[in-house]
Amino acid sequence: MIQYKKLYNSSPASLSLAAILAISTALTLTSCGGHKGSIEGDIAGAEGKTIYLERFVNNRMVFTDSSIIGSDGSFLIAPSKPLELNYYRLVIDKDNSIALITDSTESPRVKGTFGNLQSSFSVCGSDHSETLHELEAKCAPFDEKDREARERITQPNVSVEEKQMLNESMIDNRREMVKCIKDWLETHESSPAALIAIQRLDPRTELATFNKIFANLSSSFGHTLLYKAMKQELSRLSNPGRQQPAEADAGNSNIAVGKPAPEIALNDTNGKLRKLSDLIGKTVLIDFWASWCGPCRRENPNVVAAYGKYNKDGFEVFSVSLDRAKEPWLEAIKQDGLLWPNHVSDLKWWECEAAQTYGVHSIPFTVLVDKEGKILGHNLRGPLLEEKLKAIYGH
Repeated sequence: MIQYKKLYNSSPASLSLAAILAISTALTLTSCGGHKGSIEGDIAGAEGKTIYLERFVNNRMVFTDSSIIGSDGSFLIAPSKPLELNYYRLVIDKDNSIALITDSTESPRVKGTFGNLQSSFSVCGSDHSETLHELEAKCAPFDEKDREARERITQPNVSVEEKQMLNESMIDNRREMVKCIKDWLETHESSPAALIAIQRLDPRTELATFNKIFANLSSSFGHTLLYKAMKQELSRLSNPGRQQPAEADAGNSNIAVGKPAPEIALNDTNGKLRKLSDLIGKTVLIDFWASWCGPCRRENPNVVAAYGKYNKDGFEVFSVSLDRAKEPWLEAIKQDGLLWPNHVSDLKWWECEAAQTYGVHSIPFTVLVDKEGKILGHNLRGPLLEEKLKAIYGH
């Protein structure tokens, strides 16, 4: 799902929902039967620590209740208010958390080990939570394969040919993951976890799947912010006549096809000023993205593949990050193997000067610029970008 500012908060203290829920799981069920509306469990090695219950509301995870973990590792959280059906998180610290989908009709019980909680825990007593973690268990092998490829591609001894193979492998892995998710959705299309599943899909090619999920969840989950925001974005994508502000009335905008691309002059990762105009004479993909944007990160292998294939012909990428902090920006560049030198940001999030100039309201967002600095098109990604570059370079 395209990630946009009204739904996701990028501050270090609040992760995107997709990032919060992207955790490995082990479904070794424990015995259940706690008090309805309460959340309890046993976490070995966490004796005396505080465990917090957080709820997804108003673009971030918000603290609601807490409990001190006992000397035997047990805890009980009796929420101060009845839980509505929503996304929740049990968290001890940034490295030890558990995602849940539940309400006051259930009695979730979790079990795990502090230190590797995200890979050791089990959950029962909450059908929606168990379904969510079944989904994540299915996605975990694909995520791991993608992670390994990204790590390998950043190694200094990797040849250009191997990098190309790794990029193609990541694209194939992504294709297999999409098929796995669609197969899973056939029997879970009415679960709130389906909203997490479709965030891994592209609404431009899976519109029917998106519409079906939203129709099925309208009565049970339509009250949540996530549902409403995703539904609004889907409505925009479903109606070509109501495009996002960055593309609306392109003929009258300063980023209309055929017009000179507005200048971008921002500092790179080393504090050096880089200008878009310095790349006149090359075909340039301006890529607005962020380390916290899941869809951006999933699109990165396609951009890397295009760069690897056409850079020798004069193709460049000019990446504009909408991050707020430098460290995650740098880490994402390294993890995703974004090898081009043109990475810039003013670390102002959605107030980024370049994003304002280009009218960016959702990311990923791209603008392709020709050798003369004139705009060729918007939001060319994946196969569309490949086709355009093939037409330009003839191979």
